Amino acid sequence: MKKIFAIITAILLAVNSNAQTELWISGTAVPGGTQKLETFPEGQYKYAGTLLQGEFKIMTTPDGSGNTSYYAPRYPDSYVVNKGLAYTMTRSASAGSWVVPFTEDRYKFVLDTKKQTLKGEIFVPWREVYLAGGACEIGWHAFVMLPFTQDENDPNVFTWTGELREGTNVEEPRRFKLQGQNTWDPKRLHPYTQDEAVLESTQMRHGGDDTKWEIAGNGIYRITVNVFKDTFKAEFLGNGAKDGTTDADILPTGPKIEVNGHTIRVKCPEKINVDIYTVDSIRLAHKSGTDVTITLPKDGFYVVKGKSKHAAFTKKVAIN
Repeated sequence: MKKIFAIITAILLAVNSNAQTELWISGTAVPGGTQKLETFPEGQYKYAGTLLQGEFKIMTTPDGSGNTSYYAPRYPDSYVVNKGLAYTMTRSASAGSWVVPFTEDRYKFVLDTKKQTLKGEIFVPWREVYLAGGACEIGWHAFVMLPFTQDENDPNVFTWTGELREGTNVEEPRRFKLQGQNTWDPKRLHPYTQDEAVLESTQMRHGGDDTKWEIAGNGIYRITVNVFKDTFKAEFLGNGAKDGTTDADILPTGPKIEVNGHTIRVKCPEKINVDIYTVDSIRLAHKSGTDVTITLPKDGFYVVKGKSKHAAFTKKVAIN
């Protein structure tokens, strides 16, 4: 009879887990005593921020009253930093807690109710974020992706401003995705659903299925992401791109590109690194300065990339 009762209790708790929409953490490791986890799609709950040396419980109510259920570690002395530890659901407030070994501002963990695990890390800020896709000028090419600008006050925040437009003669012409480096792996950022509307999207995930965002229409966009908190925000700034405006032309520090015959000239108020690539992502030239001139020997299409302290651009040009 006890075994049957235990099975029934486990089933009821599992049903409650699937129906749960809010979770809290509470304990000596939590600044302020109790904090709410961020709810994400696919049955995930995330925390990104400061944790103190101590312990915490994960609960279905903020105060542990009523019919509270607990997501307790299956094994004793389970540390929050781990590669994925199993949890068990229980109604017992005396069940085990998750251990935080030392105080740190960059704890990040995800409770995954589908996998029934908690996975955590001390997050290391990224150095770069890039955009690529059929909806941007460079298409699906590595090493010439469009770079974001890192926020000076928060290294986890990156912003890109530029033109997104339905591509021609390219796969997935209205889609794009984000990378943590100027190539495809290992760091990747995706929306939770395929063709997620760019102006409605607010959350993203690291890795997983190769889903992409879809643009709302042709024009200038500003995209801001926080790679620590996994947040995404896109703004539509208008249709100025239809007259040939690109991301380089609207950046605040104003790098300008001039093409005269086989010569490409880039002028910028601050020092800028300029690279020239073929459309097959082969780098042909590199120069730095506030007034950079590069002459190419052959006709054809090339990709010009520039990056300074406060600005960045990628533009395709025709040389003839």
